[in-house]
Amino acid sequence: MTDEAAGRRTAVDPAYYSDGARWEQSVYRTMALSRNAWRFMSLVLGLALIVAIGALWGLTPLKSTEVVTLLVDKTTGFVEVARPLEAGGKIPQQDAVTRANIVRFIRARETFDPRGLKDNFDMASLLSGGMASRELQQLYSASNPVNPMKVYGPEGRVSVLVKSVSFLNENTASVRFDTDQRTERDVEPRTTAWVATVRYRYTTTPMRNDWRFDNPQGFQVMEYRRDQETVGPAEAKPQ
Repeated sequence: MTDEAAGRRTAVDPAYYSDGARWEQSVYRTMALSRNAWRFMSLVLGLALIVAIGALWGLTPLKSTEVVTLLVDKTTGFVEVARPLEAGGKIPQQDAVTRANIVRFIRARETFDPRGLKDNFDMASLLSGGMASRELQQLYSASNPVNPMKVYGPEGRVSVLVKSVSFLNENTASVRFDTDQRTERDVEPRTTAWVATVRYRYTTTPMRNDWRFDNPQGFQVMEYRRDQETVGPAEAKPQ
């Protein structure tokens, strides 16, 4: 075999090298794209983790322990939270005024003391209107068999303890209160728990100046209903 023949047998086609180069470039490009994709995903996940940690850090102050006082009614078992009134007042001023007006009405309407009967009746009348006013007039009508004067007598007494006032909506409130009732025949007073629904309004209707002194904002209870909160031997009728 001559040297010329050996050279022809060992000669390599140039296309072989070009194909190898293209394959190498393709593999490198694929690896580079995969590497860049993983880098991008790592960056996105890292940013998401930082945002999540920041959000958790921001919410941490909201997860605090607050010590509250729970008041349990020994008669009805009703539970409510006693909240302090902090400096600056967390209760809106108008809500505080409305609560005070509602309590004044309840005390004036439900209290019975012959010595202060006229004052309480006048105050309850001043703070009521509509159906509530008519029902109050009927309650103390001389022809009413359950007129408090006939039920309790001249020596009877009814005292009122308002326990809570809760607003149901912008013109309706629920009031929980107790009454200690004693007639001429009772040795010890009888305590009854009540829950009342009060619908009220503020009116600008003109009134006498001396009435404005006691009711400057024109507060009026338009509808009043009370129900016995505890079930006793005899059910009390709503008034």
